[in-house]
Amino acid sequence: MPNDRIRTVVEDLEQTLLEFIRKHHITHAEYRAATDIVIAEVKAGEESLLFDVFLEAEATDIANVGRQGSLEAIEGPFYLPGAPVLEPPYVLPQRPDEAGGRLVFHGRVTSADGTPLAGAELDVWHADAAGLYSSIHPGIPDWNLRGRLRTADDGSFEVTTIVPPPYEIPKDGPTGIVLGALGRHFFRPAHLHLKLRHPGYGEMTSQLYIADGPYLDSDVANAVRDGLLIELVQIDDPAEIAKHGFGGPYFDAAYDFVLTPDEDWPRPA
Repeated sequence: MPNDRIRTVVEDLEQTLLEFIRKHHITHAEYRAATDIVIAEVKAGEESLLFDVFLEAEATDIANVGRQGSLEAIEGPFYLPGAPVLEPPYVLPQRPDEAGGRLVFHGRVTSADGTPLAGAELDVWHADAAGLYSSIHPGIPDWNLRGRLRTADDGSFEVTTIVPPPYEIPKDGPTGIVLGALGRHFFRPAHLHLKLRHPGYGEMTSQLYIADGPYLDSDVANAVRDGLLIELVQIDDPAEIAKHGFGGPYFDAAYDFVLTPDEDWPRPA
């Protein structure tokens, strides 16, 4: 049985692309070059990177229209389900000599009326100090800088990790070929990835960007939004350093999440 939504969207896309081909006099050779790029994207292991760079942020903006809770953000191509469940005090898995400044990230998760959401799951992942992701780039231990934690009874959370850097997306593959032809750079600003889950509230995806860092105004994925910025504060107070058991100064960042009920929850089995 036809799916009306799929038929409407696909047939509209078909007509839009046909009009585009006619408007720009796309030749068969150009058409085949475009399809070869898409096929090469998958074969090169870049998965959805090409589409994420050009289209994902716009699709996310559509989902945020009229949204009452925290802004959703792009997921990107480097998420992996099944990250380790952590035990408090929460520290993302990392190598003994993990490079990068130490970061304590904390905040609260509440409903729109301010009710704390106890037991909300935060699935956190980000790049290492070299801009590389575990289980995506070679030579990094499985699940490095990836983990899941839960909020306390008052909706609060705190996790220790490292400060992520800006980084270049892969530029030697199909996506890089396209961006190079356009004369664009390959950098993303420094960011943390998160997925939040709570019964009755479904799942939301967030990506938080470090304020005042480079590439915020020229993100290759065009995904930075005002409501997704976090401030890094360097903590030099010896008492605070000792409380966390650190050997020196660290960085602090805070962000509070507001979740809205998911009308489709629970999902059908």
